Amino acid sequence: MASRLADVGVRLVCVWCVRIRLVRIDLLGGVRAVGDDGSLIDVGSPRSLAVLAALALSPGVPVPESRLIDLVWFDSPPSVKVLQWHVAQLRKSLGAAAIARVGAAYRLDVPTDVERFRALLLAGDAAGAVAAWGGLPLAGLSAPGLASVVAGLVEEWLGAVEMDFSRRVSADPRSVVGELSSFVADHPTREGLAALLMTALYRSGRQADALAVYQRVRQHLLDELGVEPGPELRAAQQQVLAHVEVPGAVLIGRDADLAAVGEALRRAPVVTLVGPGGIGKTRLASVFSGSFVSLAEIESSGDVARAVADALGIVERPGVTVAQAVVAARPSLLVLDNCEHVLDGAAAFAAAVCASVQVLATSRERLSVADEQVVVVSPLDADASVELFEVRARAADALYVDDGSVAELCRLLDGIPLAIELAAARVRSHRPAELLTRLDIGVRRTGAARHRTVRAAVQWSYDLLSAAERALFCRLSVFAAPFDLDAVAESGVLGDLVERSMVAVHSGPFGRRFRLLEPLRQFAAEQLEDHSEALALHAAWCLRQVAAVGELLVGPGEVEGVGRLAELWPNLRAAVTWAFEAGDLRLADALIRPVVTELPLRGRREIGDWAERLARPMATHHTHASAGVPPKSTIANGSDRFGGVEAGEHGSDSPDTIDAGKHAFWLLWAAERNTQSSSPAPLPDTPNHPLGRYARAYASGDGQELARCLTEALDTVDDPHLRAFLELMPAGTLLGIGRFEHVDRTVTKLAQRYRHEGPPTLLHWALQTLGYSAMFQGRDYEPFFDEAADAELPPGTLSANKTAEARRAFRRGDHGKAFELLTAHIDELLETGNVVAASVVAVEFIAITKASMREEAARVLGYLKHANDFGALAAERLVSGLTTTAPGMDDREALLYMRAVLSAGRGRSGSRRPPAGRA
Repeated sequence: MASRLADVGVRLVCVWCVRIRLVRIDLLGGVRAVGDDGSLIDVGSPRSLAVLAALALSPGVPVPESRLIDLVWFDSPPSVKVLQWHVAQLRKSLGAAAIARVGAAYRLDVPTDVERFRALLLAGDAAGAVAAWGGLPLAGLSAPGLASVVAGLVEEWLGAVEMDFSRRVSADPRSVVGELSSFVADHPTREGLAALLMTALYRSGRQADALAVYQRVRQHLLDELGVEPGPELRAAQQQVLAHVEVPGAVLIGRDADLAAVGEALRRAPVVTLVGPGGIGKTRLASVFSGSFVSLAEIESSGDVARAVADALGIVERPGVTVAQAVVAARPSLLVLDNCEHVLDGAAAFAAAVCASVQVLATSRERLSVADEQVVVVSPLDADASVELFEVRARAADALYVDDGSVAELCRLLDGIPLAIELAAARVRSHRPAELLTRLDIGVRRTGAARHRTVRAAVQWSYDLLSAAERALFCRLSVFAAPFDLDAVAESGVLGDLVERSMVAVHSGPFGRRFRLLEPLRQFAAEQLEDHSEALALHAAWCLRQVAAVGELLVGPGEVEGVGRLAELWPNLRAAVTWAFEAGDLRLADALIRPVVTELPLRGRREIGDWAERLARPMATHHTHASAGVPPKSTIANGSDRFGGVEAGEHGSDSPDTIDAGKHAFWLLWAAERNTQSSSPAPLPDTPNHPLGRYARAYASGDGQELARCLTEALDTVDDPHLRAFLELMPAGTLLGIGRFEHVDRTVTKLAQRYRHEGPPTLLHWALQTLGYSAMFQGRDYEPFFDEAADAELPPGTLSANKTAEARRAFRRGDHGKAFELLTAHIDELLETGNVVAASVVAVEFIAITKASMREEAARVLGYLKHANDFGALAAERLVSGLTTTAPGMDDREALLYMRAVLSAGRGRSGSRRPPAGRA
């Protein structure tokens, strides 16, 4: 009897073994092995659970024994037999088929919940991916070696959350405000979530709350990280501010269009809003959270990428296109507005990014790219047209009353919002019935006719302007971006144009800004009789603006100056372009000189392009006669109308010539652009001049020649700020030839000056220089780097702070943090093209890798010895106990190689090594 019962027990156990089959490994919310009936399978000790987690993070992929030991045991690796024992225990619990032996590696052959999450995300199902997320990966498991993988998974999840919220904000903004607010509170540095919350609040009629979110997040970023908000959050703020004038009237009658666009965005990588000018495409597109790029002011398809770079704050760099930079930044949505006149360029850019970044375009015709979905924006219906007219009319005149003519008036205006708003703006002087009798448009319903309707409405509004209003309205068409009140002397006339809805106004970070809506700007440009005079007046205004910005950049107001320059840049570019086309090199010089140091300080490479044009031999430049534009007197004569500075104030050179000293001056900045990117591009020839010798010595890294010509070169510079800057620029090269006493003496004086007068960036640079000088001399250098790290730097500033932070983290024993910081700094250098700083990075790289990755450290030591004088001296004085016969690399190759090593070893030094050859 007992034997029979035992036999039955054995059978029951076998039946259970057959019925309960391992179906998946869960890692989200904790590590679990789940059977086909949903029950949990005991896998043994916490260490065995960690081994299972390490395998499950790479299902179906053989993981070498050495890698598993690194991940699970981190800093106290056992013998391989200990790992093998844990694998054996897992096989007993899960079944031998669950874990396969592949040479000296193990492979998990069981699906995981992470696989399912990633598959949904890859398929574009963000909502499904968020729903599949079970919680913090490996929750409750102690496995420091897996921390970086966990961090990567959390980052993927947050990306999915942003994608899902973007869809939900478009569909029903009010319903997500509470949930989004919680996420923003939990992740205060996640700017994409904050931008979505601002959009949801604004679309829910809570503009003040939306702006308050921006201020809170900005303050947190400044307090915790010392950085300003990025382009996506700044764009969200501008979109909220841009519609401050008539809250609630922004999208009257557009509920169906909003739903159609939201649905199209859920289905297609490129969505194009198509319709005639004035139909409301831009306003509709601006509702959807994303990075907004206006293409209205550019003139050719070749300028599309640069317009995107301007709007998103992308620094152009060699070897990386703007499209690639946008893909790397991954904005939640890229809005390309007003594409019709640069259709080929907009289409090419959209096609280049849409595999990774969704694109919403506005145009009068489709882009004709693969997988594009077109949404036709139709006129407003009768009720919405009347509602819009009445909202605008009451804003113009509190005493407005409908006299029964509005419905017919809106019908004649084809329900086109811009035409309706232009008519409503006239109710202070014309009753609706009078407006109706003045219109002679006729009923038109075709797309082409609607273009004529808008033009007729604009023409009618233009005809009602006074002569002074018409003249100013036309002159304003040359502005390439919003402008301030200082742009016009006739402020009263400008106010009249605003009241008549001929000029739009919004509040920006630096006060009120004015602009012409694109259909109005195009019309105004057609009516402008003297483009040359208007462009000269515009350039005169830019001179005033850039001079004021320059004053901010050299003092304690540097952060504001950088922000104002970003706002001015499209107008400044237009003015500089016109100066070159006019052959007025004196004007170009005056426009660029106040902001020239932004090239080395924040990587504005376009300045280097302009500098090269100014440094070319005089014979290669155009003259006024060949350009067909008026002489410099135009600027002087028109300065009273646009607040300009007279041309004669900038020197006695004729408009189409620049003296040898100025040629040499601009040669230096062309050299800086080439040096920053390690470009071998030859410099233009210039007359023999002390600054020319300085430029060539600086470009070639010839410290001895720099030392010889420095004093004489500085004596040719009158501006005290530029003189001091040119004294600081070669300090690193002079350190490389051992001129420590000179560097310490001069840079200490400069640091003292910058402490009292600013700007913070140059104090930071001076302190960094003194820190490396002390390091070379074996003195205490940390106080210099600590003070440098405390300087308040504007966004985009080229800085070596992360190298000092990496050094400190390494000395505290936090090797993973040191690797992470140095990798981030290398990424910044590659993104900005500032690869000349590779030798400084190499010093820190060798310091944190030579103990655990001697082969890689020796490889970089070879680069350092051959890089430049600074690198050779650093290799001699700062590196001990390490020899090398490795050949040299160029700066970019060295950065790429170091990044590969650090990425492979992040989490534990020496965990994996890349090939020793060139990156």
